[in-house]
Amino acid sequence: MLIDDDKEDQEIFSDAIKEVDGTVRFLSEFNSDHAIGNISGMERDKPEIIFLDMNMPRLNGKQLLSNLKSDPATEGIPVVMCSTFFGDLDVREIRRLGAVHHMVKPTRFVDLCDSISKILKTRW
Repeated sequence: MLIDDDKEDQEIFSDAIKEVDGTVRFLSEFNSDHAIGNISGMERDKPEIIFLDMNMPRLNGKQLLSNLKSDPATEGIPVVMCSTFFGDLDVREIRRLGAVHHMVKPTRFVDLCDSISKILKTRW
């Protein structure tokens, strides 16, 4: 699952997932409030991994990460934070909040596919 308020980023990410592994079922959410409710409400087929944008309206990525990790329904789902830039303080904070990894959003599609491929192959 990708939680990102940018529609274009969601479309590019969806295309990259299909390129990497066409068997992956890709879900996306634009709104952090809806994401929390939808994931928590899933009885089965919860996302195996969540890619979460750092910069969003309402709840930002760090706030949403904190909420996901404090909810028993979602605390065990690995979260990869995504952003165009991560400072050292950001990395330390998102690790402390429970993110398993951070990914700088690549500018080239091939690099996005490569990053996604490596992340999906990792056992979190």
